[in-house]
Amino acid sequence: MNSDKESHSHDDIGCLAAIEAFYSYLDGELSNPKAIEDFEHHMGHCRSCFSRAEVERLLNERMRESGTSKAPEDLRDRVRRLMDEF
Repeated sequence: MNSDKESHSHDDIGCLAAIEAFYSYLDGELSNPKAIEDFEHHMGHCRSCFSRAEVERLLNERMRESGTSKAPEDLRDRVRRLMDEF
């Protein structure tokens, strides 16, 4: 959401670029300081992208937490049988 009324020291990257960058940002893979600054600037004023990134962040957090549990033995057996069929 660019606004001509807002005065910033740099141009906004826009929603498309923010969406393309937010997985890298959330995973800590965005290493370019300017790219990080631009992303954070966009998130600071675009509520739509901020909300989307927040949902993704929470989802990633839940997935990491649940990733420590082990699948039931019968499920692992079924997956092994399916893999053997390929």
